[in-house]
Amino acid sequence: MKGAAAALACALAATAVLPSAPRADPARGAQLFQRCYACHSVVAGEDRLPGPNLACVVGRRAGTLPGFEFSPALVEAGGARGLVWTSATLDAFLADPEGVVPGTTMGMPGLPAAGDRLDVIDYLATASGRCPS
Repeated sequence: MKGAAAALACALAATAVLPSAPRADPARGAQLFQRCYACHSVVAGEDRLPGPNLACVVGRRAGTLPGFEFSPALVEAGGARGLVWTSATLDAFLADPEGVVPGTTMGMPGLPAAGDRLDVIDYLATASGRCPS
């Protein structure tokens, strides 16, 4: 019994020390995304903007949205480099667009706060509704 109690105490102590995984807040992400609406939309079909429509962007190969003229840098990133927009690649790109895709024409300097990026990415993943796989 002492061994079981000691194991339980160690397990509880270990979980108390471990940081909890960050949780995304898509409602906060929607608020943060307001600064992106000058160039982007998440409403399918809204495509007369300076930037590509971001509906269903998660899982999309970079530089491949039909009907949008991407910079050569993004086309090359999605083509030769095989860049696909996942949570991880979006996080890296939103932190440092020029660092991830040198030559990108997106004029945003980046979102330095990891929590802000997490919330925006979760918003992008949920705002589009059902996306084709």
